[in-house]
Amino acid sequence: MVSLFAAGVTVLVQISWAITSNELRDAATIVGVLAFATASGFHAYAAFGRDFVIKFLVIALVATFVIEIIGVATSFPFGTYEYDPERLGLSILGVPLLIPFAWFMMLYPSWLISRDLFESKFLAILTGALLMSTWDLYLDPQMVNEGYWVWFIDGIATKDIPLTNFFGWFLSTALIFALLSLVLKPESTRVSNFTPYALVYWVWLGSFLVNIVPISPFFNQPAVAISGFIGMGIVLIPWSWMLWRRR
Repeated sequence: MVSLFAAGVTVLVQISWAITSNELRDAATIVGVLAFATASGFHAYAAFGRDFVIKFLVIALVATFVIEIIGVATSFPFGTYEYDPERLGLSILGVPLLIPFAWFMMLYPSWLISRDLFESKFLAILTGALLMSTWDLYLDPQMVNEGYWVWFIDGIATKDIPLTNFFGWFLSTALIFALLSLVLKPESTRVSNFTPYALVYWVWLGSFLVNIVPISPFFNQPAVAISGFIGMGIVLIPWSWMLWRRR
């Protein structure tokens, strides 16, 4: 029930995000990430138990925080970027503490989906990394346009997102999923996966809708809408067909 309630909060807050601005939008961003992360965490606890969720959280949060610190400091593996020091809450070494939770909120459902599709750990790792990377086709343009972080190309600030960012996401998430596959020994889930699955569909289809519609308060970014829909769809369309066949 906690997971389902948190998922509902996530959807409501993300809807409100589009019609707010300034401090209210920043607050909606923070609450939305924490609500989504809560939904993922409590579902993992209900489905696989305390030890599982602790291990998953530790690996995901620590690994992503370290990766982000390295990324901000060295430009590897994503490219040169920096976060706004004020808008996403407390930061350490240039990385808002919120960011690892933003990774975790999608890492968990992506892990579930990749395991649905493949019994092979290797293929599941690649699939989960692909899903996470293509999610960023939606995420990065939205957050850059809002000013939460900024990219630099040849030392000049830009809203253009370098191709290296995609490969950085793939490399980073593949590493994280590989660590998870080594440490986690989950048994069969004890509850329905409805909540994390519904949130992934919400991200995929909701992000397409908010970007494709050309009138305010929608974003009118058809290139983002189409690239994100097709990118995530590479994994989610065959996965959806598999779920339908199982029924």
